[in-house]
Amino acid sequence: MTERGMSLKGRDFGRGKGEVKFPTLEEALETVPKIHGHICTASYLGTRMGRLAMKHIKLKRKRDLCVGVEILTCAADGIAAATQCSFGSGRMVFLDHGKFSAIFCNRMTGETVRVRCTPDIDREHIAYGKQLDRFYRSLDKVTMEEALAEKAGLKKIEDVLIEKWDKLSDDEIFAVTKVEINPLDLLYPLDQQYIPDPITCYSCGDIVEKSRTIEKGGDRLCKVCAGEISMKNP
Repeated sequence: MTERGMSLKGRDFGRGKGEVKFPTLEEALETVPKIHGHICTASYLGTRMGRLAMKHIKLKRKRDLCVGVEILTCAADGIAAATQCSFGSGRMVFLDHGKFSAIFCNRMTGETVRVRCTPDIDREHIAYGKQLDRFYRSLDKVTMEEALAEKAGLKKIEDVLIEKWDKLSDDEIFAVTKVEINPLDLLYPLDQQYIPDPITCYSCGDIVEKSRTIEKGGDRLCKVCAGEISMKNP
């Protein structure tokens, strides 16, 4: 797979005087299976999306980049591979917009771009997604042999889509726009990385952030013990 419209070997957008180096498309796609398990349509598009964004944002430090993913799909892992932002680093957040797009921001300068799929690519991906959804919803109604045969057929469709998109330029797959956003909206606050106001759950005894507890009968309970999450404590 190659970067479109350029001589690829060793070429790195986002690298220049005073700027940082991000993975090439090939390097990012090699990383995707390590964190996602395989390359699928959404993780492929996410990787291309992240690489494209790096052409439009100037950065001097990797930690200045933050990303908002507007749909929670496999695309997030592709974007992580390309940008080295992640949910765990606090520099990737989930924006529940229901759109196959993402927002990339230099939090020090405010420079921000939004990358989305073009309508044609979006529709192709949605059509495949519906087929995949029907497959998983019907698993309890088919034999293992039937499931494996259908899964193999879906994999062929997926491979054809990725091969097709791999021959298209970024402009044919994505639309890029400059946007304005508060960078803090794309960063998880520090108090979600540790427990600033700890209390003990009255029921299970776990230490829990007070703002995440629920009061019942005068006692503070974690969400599990309060019945907000279906999970049995040992």
